Amino acid sequence: MNNIHFTHELVKGKIAELIFAQMIRSTGVHTILEFGYEKTLPSLAQMHPKSDSSAETMEIIKRAPDFTIINHKTKEVHLIEVKYMKEVKDSIVLRAARDIEKSWKQAALFVASPTGFYFGSIDIVIKNKGKINEFTHKNIPKATQAQYLKLLNEFIKG
Repeated sequence: MNNIHFTHELVKGKIAELIFAQMIRSTGVHTILEFGYEKTLPSLAQMHPKSDSSAETMEIIKRAPDFTIINHKTKEVHLIEVKYMKEVKDSIVLRAARDIEKSWKQAALFVASPTGFYFGSIDIVIKNKGKINEFTHKNIPKATQAQYLKLLNEFIKG
């Protein structure tokens, strides 16, 4: 993959993360914290491990989900990985879920695509062989999601 294509895909992913974070922040009922290794430990992203155990540790850190979400009322904490997918295909969703599950079994997956938003816990997505449900949230009505989807598509399609 050439550098321009890689950068293009990276930008799409960052846009999806930003859309997700803003949508969750708009509820006013969650604290959302950036959690991925490139955000919390940028110097680690540049490291090249010298031993097998260090390499394994680095892989766990590299797979860290993008966000930690804390519910203000219940104090529940959730780890969320955000992915942009041009098409939401079961095989691609399943691969993403299995990659996350290797190190973060309690995480969930949010998928942003041109056709909508999808969400599921890693264990359920794997159990369902990559099938992922449409994203629903009692504090984010479909009309609000449609506004964020429109915004996503404006930036993705340019």
